Amino acid sequence: MTVPIMLRIDETSKTLVAPTATEYVPEDAPARDELHALISGGWDAFAGEIGRPTLKAVGAAPEPSIDLLAVSEDGRVTVVTVADGPASDALGRALAAGAAVAGWDADKLGAVHEALQTAIPGDSPRLVIIGAHFDAASLATADWLVRRHGLELTAYGIQALRLGSERMMNIVATYPPAEAPEFVAAVAGAPSVPPPGAPAPAAPEGIPAPPA
Repeated sequence: MTVPIMLRIDETSKTLVAPTATEYVPEDAPARDELHALISGGWDAFAGEIGRPTLKAVGAAPEPSIDLLAVSEDGRVTVVTVADGPASDALGRALAAGAAVAGWDADKLGAVHEALQTAIPGDSPRLVIIGAHFDAASLATADWLVRRHGLELTAYGIQALRLGSERMMNIVATYPPAEAPEFVAAVAGAPSVPPPGAPAPAAPEGIPAPPA
């Protein structure tokens, strides 16, 4: 796991000390319900970390099969799925949620949130999966859907660690594998920082195609 750029304040010697890797204690990732609550409540911070600062959340769990809806400035809908278990299961849930939203008419879209009034009924939404670490079979499935069928999909794995009293969340792009750098974000407290040498997050709203 990449260690972020941070300096610890040594209260005893009143100096700044670079934390060692052993000071970052790995923890179990948040369970799905907690992760869903964290992502829903802290969406703006999360969206900024993955390079989508203009992607705004417009509805947490508008229906039982849909974890979160977001909309971009161009009116495109994004369906966010919080993983629970294997990536293949999360991928199936994301596809089902996307199909459900694609079937909504203008009245249904507008009833969920006023920002969706400009969305095009029947348009296939973008998909974001959070918390899934894709295995080879899931990567192959995602590649087939993206390359052959034009699906717009990104996915991010979550790792948890603790630095002192702070719980931290490491956000890692899992599909496409090189879509974004890692970020370590505090669950609550100080803003996140990129690890050493990481490029700045991508600004464009559109989701890039996977590498050839």
